[in-house]
Amino acid sequence: MSEAFVFRPPRRLGVALHGSAVLVLGMGAAAGLYLASQIGVGFTFLLLLLPAVAALILAPPLLYRLIALQRASYTLQRDGILLFWGLRREEIPMDQVLWVGPPEALGSPLPYALGGWPGAVLSTRSLADGRTLEFMAARSHGLVLIATPKRVFAISPADPAGFQRTYQRLAEFGTLAPIPARSLFPTFVITRSWEDRPARVLLLIGTLLSTILVVWCIWLAQAYLELPLRLAPDGSAVDVVPGVRILLLPVVNTFFYMVDLLAGLFFYRRSETQPLSYLMWSASVLTAALFLGGVWFLLRAI
Repeated sequence: MSEAFVFRPPRRLGVALHGSAVLVLGMGAAAGLYLASQIGVGFTFLLLLLPAVAALILAPPLLYRLIALQRASYTLQRDGILLFWGLRREEIPMDQVLWVGPPEALGSPLPYALGGWPGAVLSTRSLADGRTLEFMAARSHGLVLIATPKRVFAISPADPAGFQRTYQRLAEFGTLAPIPARSLFPTFVITRSWEDRPARVLLLIGTLLSTILVVWCIWLAQAYLELPLRLAPDGSAVDVVPGVRILLLPVVNTFFYMVDLLAGLFFYRRSETQPLSYLMWSASVLTAALFLGGVWFLLRAI
């Protein structure tokens, strides 16, 4: 009996919450950048850049959690249990599973997950017996615990009773060839991608070009009171604006860089999707190069 039974966490509330947050941040950043491009130098200009800065910091992690929630799954097989959540992957041999049941079966109060909200109840806590409790859940109620000798996993299948019944049925058959134990953490994905020379080259080039763009635009904003926004066909300056507006370019580029970086790491965890990682990281290099080329092109009119 090698059939796999796939259970998924409840996603509606988490997707709505994360999607709305990303949308609000994106709209706020777009509105702030647009308004900042229409006014002159001053405190108001810097204030209007705050939504874009907030989007740079908050939107990529929220987007990652949104994608991770949509792809999360708990798979039961006769030979083991597979847990997937974003860059986190846990493969538990069936002979290492002590029991599967509700939190009450733990025999002690279940610690609260730190910093969890609908769609992303993700944290680790210590149990009284010294084992580590890891939450890989979309909600803090309706949990199912998977106990192993060294670790306990708290998951939230949409059908907790169905998950437990399926496990009991598979456990009754026994296993002759347990799957190998495997734990994959986000830090491992980062380390593995860094050891890959093509990936490392793309990441270094993208980071270097984005850094050069930031430093160059900061210097230009201080060195020039006015800069051209665009050029006429003959190369003359058109729409001369305050020089500080050049800072809009590294803000936009950094947002694309963060999205490409996280998406690339997400795709890199599987060999069949690694080409998409190279594509995302190449896109960040190309975007930064285009922004640098645009700045150089504008400076020709000065």
